[in-house]
Amino acid sequence: MATIGSVTRQIAALEISGPASRAPGTTSSIIRPTHTKQASQPNVAKLLTKFAAPNPHQSQINLANLPPPPSSRSEATQPAIDIGRYDGGLEIENEKRGDVVSGDAAADLALDSSLSRTYPTQEWSLHMFDMGRPLGKGKFGRVYMVRTKTAPNYILALKTLYKSELVKNKVEKQTRREIEIQQNLRHPNIVRLYGFFHDAKRIFLMIEYAGKGELYKHLSKLGSFSEKRSARYIDQMADALVYLHGKHVIHRDIKPENLLLGLNGELKIADFGWSVHAPGLRRMTLCGTLDYLPPEMVEGKEHNEKVDYWALGVLTYEFMIGAPPFEDRGSVNNTYRRIAKVDLKFPATLSADAKDLISKLLQYEPRDRLPLTEVLRHPWIVKYRPKGTVRDGSV
Repeated sequence: MATIGSVTRQIAALEISGPASRAPGTTSSIIRPTHTKQASQPNVAKLLTKFAAPNPHQSQINLANLPPPPSSRSEATQPAIDIGRYDGGLEIENEKRGDVVSGDAAADLALDSSLSRTYPTQEWSLHMFDMGRPLGKGKFGRVYMVRTKTAPNYILALKTLYKSELVKNKVEKQTRREIEIQQNLRHPNIVRLYGFFHDAKRIFLMIEYAGKGELYKHLSKLGSFSEKRSARYIDQMADALVYLHGKHVIHRDIKPENLLLGLNGELKIADFGWSVHAPGLRRMTLCGTLDYLPPEMVEGKEHNEKVDYWALGVLTYEFMIGAPPFEDRGSVNNTYRRIAKVDLKFPATLSADAKDLISKLLQYEPRDRLPLTEVLRHPWIVKYRPKGTVRDGSV
């Protein structure tokens, strides 16, 4: 995936006319695949279990105030979960793939959550898990369904990242930073990273399951969501983004493909840059996803957390219409130009309140975009919020 810097440099070379006069440049030859809605390929989200794993915390797994594990639930109400048959892929792949890194890179990638200063876990290693079926393959490794061998036998997705490949792609420092950021996040609408450990060649990430899988898969199947369903998702998204920005974290890649649904249908932000990407229906555009890039990134300008405000507006539109607002399937350059001009067109089917929220988020000037705290108070959001729900960006 291209870096933000390379994205803005490539985009800045395009001839784009926006609200202010800009010098013409060269035309990009980037080919953008047709945007379609269809079933995703098998990946980590498609084979989720029905149970989210609790946090293995401190030197022992803390069982206080946690739901009983799958193995202890009544057989009459919940069947046992089969994690599937292990194919031996980790061992087979490790024989042929990756090299042992050394020097500063080795130090950067010696990642172990048991040594965390903020949320130390117990010490983990690969032999502490029963291996299950493969869930996906990604750029830097594989993903497997696993279950802890010790009671209460929690089920997780275990992602692998090959250190030498991270170094080759010059993302070792970024990977370390993003893993450490993710481990410190505690919000019901953000997928949890419960722990991580490493061996000579690999980093292993212990990831929460989201029981209902990819939101994009649901959107692809239905084509669009109702205003009620869309408003509830945006409500949760805005709350999670308030929390992230309060932690000085900018997501920069909000889109349906990076969102999962939990056991109760709650939305969960799932991708913070280091996630393993299994082959599937992901829009293979520049970093940040073309349809969701704000004007400041299209024009190669500096950006801040308000890029997430813009993306939230695009997401709101796509939920209800089934396609992003500035998409032009015939021309990448036209998509760039529509974004720069904020060429926003609404179908008659949208309510006035929905149009109002989207319009206030999709503002050319970042400073003019509706603050997330105001999004949480917007009439369209409040109208569909479940009674008794409190939204303030906190856990």
